Amino acid sequence: MRFALPALAVLVLFAGCVPQSGPKLHDVYLYGAVNARLSYLYGSPGTIRMGGKGVTLTQGTKADPFAVQDALLADGQPYLRASLPKPGTAPVTVSRIPLTTDLHVEVTKPVEQVVYFDGGDYFTLIDSGTPGTTQRVVPRPRLNGLRGLGQLTDREADAIASGLAQSGKPFVVAALPASSLPTHAVNGTSEYLHTGLYVQRTLPTSRAAAGGSSQQVPWEVLAKGQHAVGFDKPAYVLVTSQGQLSNLWYQAYGSQLQVPAVPKLDFSRETVVAIFDGKKATGGYGLDVRGVSVENGELYLDLVKTSPSTGAVTTQAITSPWVIVHVLHGGFQVAWIRNPDDGSLTAVARATQ
Repeated sequence: MRFALPALAVLVLFAGCVPQSGPKLHDVYLYGAVNARLSYLYGSPGTIRMGGKGVTLTQGTKADPFAVQDALLADGQPYLRASLPKPGTAPVTVSRIPLTTDLHVEVTKPVEQVVYFDGGDYFTLIDSGTPGTTQRVVPRPRLNGLRGLGQLTDREADAIASGLAQSGKPFVVAALPASSLPTHAVNGTSEYLHTGLYVQRTLPTSRAAAGGSSQQVPWEVLAKGQHAVGFDKPAYVLVTSQGQLSNLWYQAYGSQLQVPAVPKLDFSRETVVAIFDGKKATGGYGLDVRGVSVENGELYLDLVKTSPSTGAVTTQAITSPWVIVHVLHGGFQVAWIRNPDDGSLTAVARATQ
């Protein structure tokens, strides 16, 4: 028995000298909208050398959009962040197809799963893609958010999803093959994982993907002004008769004593679209039609709404901007109003009689 106690003490001493396993490191490469590498570390508190300097690892939490619950704090931060160069060519581009919920996917570099967030729910677009892949897809509901992409843990996937969704706007995430990622293994770590994601923040409208052709048509601004009467809120009207045009014309010029003569038009061969932007508290607001086209048999107006910049000097009188557009092409029952900067549909003018 007297030999057992000293032997036990020696075992305890040697056990205390056994080195602890190093922390686990997971690099998440976010290209596109973020262009940063987020390095998460897990394990026991301590110190590790990264990038030629010591990094102190402690337990704790810190508020951050991309923070992972069980990750260690690295020098007091929920992860180590390093900037990444912008990718020269997007590996995948996803665009909307007008008048449908389908999306158009074009792949230029190898990708794994491509996931779409519409502002509320997640959808799978494709499970993998090779360069040259171009296809129209029907989004498939996805219940697990970004889980299952690359080597992300569930908590990492949820944190990345939460950080990207903070804006409340749609986005696309494509998982990149591990072989395409730079290596960043650090001596002293017991495990190294890395995941690459490409993030697309805005979705343009793909007119070509809808098929058909685009035809420019003759058009003109028939009239425009700042003081319409009877339109507290924005209104979009596709005019189908001379009588309807006369009524709208007098509402548009309702604040003037002298009203210009109403143009006489042939509505069997011509189309009129009247746009009223509603009541504004000051001046400085306006409507600018940039273009009119017929695409796949549908009428599109490219419209830019302007508003006063911060600090601009404007009249303090109530205004109500309006514009009436004349198109030398007839037969439409709908006119789609589009933002020319990104191709997104902003409104629709329908025939009411």
